[in-house]
Amino acid sequence: MFRDRYLYKNKRYIKTFIKEIMVITFLLNLLIYPETVHSQEIKDKRVLILNSYDSAYSWTNNEVDGIVGQIKDYVPEANIHIEYMDWKNYPEERNVELFKEFIKYKYGKMDIDEIITTDDAALEFVINNRNEIFKDVPVIFSGVYEDVARDMIKGQDSITGIFESTDAKGTIEAALNIIPKAKNIYLIHDNTETGIGSFEEVKNALNKIGTNVNLVQLNNIAIDDLDNTLPEIDKDSIVLLSSYTRDINEKTLDVENMTRLLSSKIHRPIFQLYEMNLGYGTLGGSLLTAEGHGKDAGKMAARILNGEKADDIPLNSEYSTESIYDYNVMQMYDISEKDLPAGSIIINEKPSMYKTYKKLIWIVISIILLLLSLVVIMLINVISRKKAEKKLIKNNYELSELYEELAASDEELRTQYEQLEENKEVIQKNEEMYRLIFETTNDGIWEINLETSERYFSERWHKIFELPLEKTVDMDKWFELVHPEDYYIAKNSIEEIASGCTDSFSCSYRILTSSGEYKWIHARGKSMRDNNGKPFRIVGSHSDIHDKKIHEEKIKQMAFFDNLTGLANRTQFVNNFNEVITKSDSNALIFMDLDNFKNINDSFGHTIGDKLLIEIANRIKKCTKDSDIVARLGGDEFLILITNVYEKQSVESYLNNMLEELGNSIVINGINVITSASFGAALYPKDGDSFEELFKNADTAMYKAKESGKRNYVFFEQWMNDDIVEMVIMEDNLRTALENSEFILHYQPKYNPYDSRIDGFEALIRWNNPNLGLVSPFKFIGIAEKTGLIIPIGRWVLENACNFVKSLHNKGEKNISVAVNVSVIQLVQKDFIDMVNDIIERSGVDPRYINIEITESILMESIETNISKINELKKIGVKISLDDFGKGYSSLTYLKDIPFDTLKIDKLFVDELCNEKDDNAIVGTIIKLAHQMNLEVVAEGVESEEQYRYLINNNCDLIQGYYISKPIPIEGIEDILKKYNK
Repeated sequence: MFRDRYLYKNKRYIKTFIKEIMVITFLLNLLIYPETVHSQEIKDKRVLILNSYDSAYSWTNNEVDGIVGQIKDYVPEANIHIEYMDWKNYPEERNVELFKEFIKYKYGKMDIDEIITTDDAALEFVINNRNEIFKDVPVIFSGVYEDVARDMIKGQDSITGIFESTDAKGTIEAALNIIPKAKNIYLIHDNTETGIGSFEEVKNALNKIGTNVNLVQLNNIAIDDLDNTLPEIDKDSIVLLSSYTRDINEKTLDVENMTRLLSSKIHRPIFQLYEMNLGYGTLGGSLLTAEGHGKDAGKMAARILNGEKADDIPLNSEYSTESIYDYNVMQMYDISEKDLPAGSIIINEKPSMYKTYKKLIWIVISIILLLLSLVVIMLINVISRKKAEKKLIKNNYELSELYEELAASDEELRTQYEQLEENKEVIQKNEEMYRLIFETTNDGIWEINLETSERYFSERWHKIFELPLEKTVDMDKWFELVHPEDYYIAKNSIEEIASGCTDSFSCSYRILTSSGEYKWIHARGKSMRDNNGKPFRIVGSHSDIHDKKIHEEKIKQMAFFDNLTGLANRTQFVNNFNEVITKSDSNALIFMDLDNFKNINDSFGHTIGDKLLIEIANRIKKCTKDSDIVARLGGDEFLILITNVYEKQSVESYLNNMLEELGNSIVINGINVITSASFGAALYPKDGDSFEELFKNADTAMYKAKESGKRNYVFFEQWMNDDIVEMVIMEDNLRTALENSEFILHYQPKYNPYDSRIDGFEALIRWNNPNLGLVSPFKFIGIAEKTGLIIPIGRWVLENACNFVKSLHNKGEKNISVAVNVSVIQLVQKDFIDMVNDIIERSGVDPRYINIEITESILMESIETNISKINELKKIGVKISLDDFGKGYSSLTYLKDIPFDTLKIDKLFVDELCNEKDDNAIVGTIIKLAHQMNLEVVAEGVESEEQYRYLINNNCDLIQGYYISKPIPIEGIEDILKKYNK
């Protein structure tokens, strides 16, 4: 009944994909035929599936798979709820009472359209509580033997279902054909409802066959003492395995290990009635399949949802079986395919060479044919080239004669060319002369007679300034046209030359044209003096330099301002800084760096990133006063000079405003971009009296803000420089740590308190440097992320963790998993998924036993991209854990949308257990929430007996912390496994 859980999940992923295709098809239909779709009334159907056993039993999961598949095929709008009683593990009345309270609480007020039960316990539960919880709700049962089911539903209405019926007759007939001299049939079954029912079916099958074979029950054997409880079985006996999940001592064992154990002790081919035992040492038979059984029940459920009454659907006693046999076991006991029933399916059969390499064989044949074709084409090409060569020789002779004629003409052409070159030089000189004349006449000419005050302006002058054509212009009116900022420049130049203070002038200023716009001009003037040296006339010119001036302004803008945001650049900032400190004796220099801006660029593209920088610049300017200076250094770095601040509290107030402003929602092109920044502040003159010193110290403080968790600000302190030196030394050593084999992994166990075993480990990196000693991960991980070294280090950790867990599997610890932490720097790498897949494939480890741990903070960085990466990891087959749950991010919003397998409760909550009632309630609520979402819960940082007891009393799945074990090197793994996994 219990196939591998991983296979079941893969099926569910495939079905989820199919469902998504169906939804897309439906939406397309909605767009094309909206009036038809909207005219149909769609009512949600609620279906409750109650399972007798828990979700770990693959039989139950495959049966549910068949049910759900059929319902979704026929009633795609159905809303299906699935619950598990876990009767095999907890066959107690207390379990039923708790389950009843749970169902009553969850579904008591919900309208359920029908209930589907699997196996005996669930059917009995529904019948006993039908009037109280499920009144008038149709019931479909499955997985119950006919005589038991008929007795249970006697007197009940609106109930139908599928009897569980194995093909014992078909399996026994096949066994007798293989072992015709058999005198005994040893039937292995447990004493559960299913096991006893299977015994009755085998007994009835023997009566129908009419054989004299003796039936021997093996229902009192003990798993821990098979050598003494199993009888001697001779070669002329048939061994038949039915339902066997609990031995005489009530000890349970998963189907796979139980089947392997029996097949290793019974050295005879073992026939079976259910498919779930196949592949673990049994031969096979006419096997009942869980999914086929579930499909029959699902079809009944769909008929009821579509309007039929349960009482009108007859009870079904047909069975869904297939004749399946294991090739490996056939080889072991020399059983021929001819001995099997016709049409039997054989698994694990080795295909023929042609079947194995069919594609490769045809590729080779195709290549050979292609090469033969190329040879033919090349032969044809050689023949054609030979013909062309003969023709070329003939043409070459004709060309030689033509060349001699052309050579005779070449000398004449050379002479003509030299003449043309001489003419070209003359033309160029004339062009240069005319260009100079044109440039000269392009200026407007003016003249002032200082003795008569007469003024003359040329026709070109009037055109430049778009003024009416007049010979004289009043100078006072002329000065009124000059831009107010340039008035004294223009007036003083005329007055100085007119007074004789200077002989000439040259200046630039703006003049108002008739169009109402100011235009830049360049004015030149020279005085003429009489015999006494007195100026009597001024002659000059005005040039239109407006376009040139605008271009110069643009060049200046590019040289001193940031093109993207319009803010000052570093050069302009330094110039302004030096000017400000001469006027203000108390200022603050702030270095601002956006947090994880590279991830935003990688996730949404540089267009979104540029628009975000523009918006950030606007918000900075919004928070700063006019006298402050703001600059963008490049990338996501900004400098802010707060002027005239005499108290540290004023700077703190400004920084708090900035954090609040940057924390407000930023929507760009419909995308909600989550961003924050880290700030470092240095005070003038306390922390430095020059820009270079203040900048260095503000930069140091900013990196301290990054180290303290980002989204923060830090003021510079002198001791930080010592930390910078330490960090530089650490970074230098870190760059060679990997190649010098200075890293080691320690593994902290994850303990399962319910079966007293270690289920897995978390891999934790340690750095032992010969110069620095043992360095804490809290110190070097941040440096590794900053420098990008976290990428090769993270790859090394994953490779060693995969090899570690693979070695444990090879030693017999088959179900041990290992967890590896991943940083945001690793996750955003484009080749991250390929890297993980490559390492897993090369190690040979089953990806189900690799657990990638992602913290809430990493999840919230570029949430859409990270969800996509997580989905790709799930396709590989690895497990995903949400680490440090509860640290303050809004991951509850995404928890239901992201395919997590495990939720790890943050150590902060565990530390406060048994101290704060509120924390106790929060931890209990987290565990319940996770279990309702089918998530495994791990509590990390457990250090006391009180914490341990509280967690197991609240059904926490796994315990991790010093209470169980500190992280240990690989040499200590074997000892701790011996201690717990005996």
